[in-house]
Amino acid sequence: MKTQTLALIASLSLISGSARAADDSFVGKWKFNPDKSQLTGLDYKIEDAGGGKYHFMFGDDVETLTLDGKGHLTKYGETWSIKTTGPSSWESTTKRDGKVTNKEKWTVSEDGQTFTSMAENMRPDGSTGHSEATFKRTGGTSGLAGLWESTSIKVMSPTSMEMAQWQKDGYSLSNPTFKERLNFKFDGKEHTPNGPRVAKGTTVTAKKVDDHSMELTYKLKGKTTQTDRWELAADGKTLTDTVTYSGVSKPEVDVFDRE
Repeated sequence: MKTQTLALIASLSLISGSARAADDSFVGKWKFNPDKSQLTGLDYKIEDAGGGKYHFMFGDDVETLTLDGKGHLTKYGETWSIKTTGPSSWESTTKRDGKVTNKEKWTVSEDGQTFTSMAENMRPDGSTGHSEATFKRTGGTSGLAGLWESTSIKVMSPTSMEMAQWQKDGYSLSNPTFKERLNFKFDGKEHTPNGPRVAKGTTVTAKKVDDHSMELTYKLKGKTTQTDRWELAADGKTLTDTVTYSGVSKPEVDVFDRE
């Protein structure tokens, strides 16, 4: 999940606007469209920390693991392990509450310039999602360590999310596949999302930008992790989520089509 700091609403007009009933133009069922989305161009860094340990970095998010298959508890409450399976291949496994939630096979090309990942995600609703990602080396010379930029992301099992009105002047944002729900208002207060994959300590604050856009700020134990700016197209058929991760200069752009 994501976290960000909320910019307090300063003008009387915005405050009165946030108190009105939620604009139902956002309401509906929306399906993620990976072809319209911008998922590439983000940087990931893997650093050899010595002693068999590696730092895995994405913006301000840093986790340190060994490549021996031993579980490491992340700040999100998951157990993450990586094991070497060949001279240029690795297997990544993520668990929550002892159950496998994600498995990935990583491979670095013979020339050391391309990194590929094939992922399988076991979802809370019992379905399985698959994705493939390719990265090009922009730093380092060989092996897993280096700076990698995403060049291709294929999402073979896109999911849908639903937006509904909540308590007249708020929204309820849910993803049935992951059994997650967030109820929120534009009141400057912290709201807590619920779901089996939601990290403990996650809170969300929201502000209304205008009648066709809103901003959600996600925090984990008080520290901003992500900001989502939702914008509704003029024709009401497309909803775009521009995601800015903490410490990452380029945003991810997720596009949803109205179902």
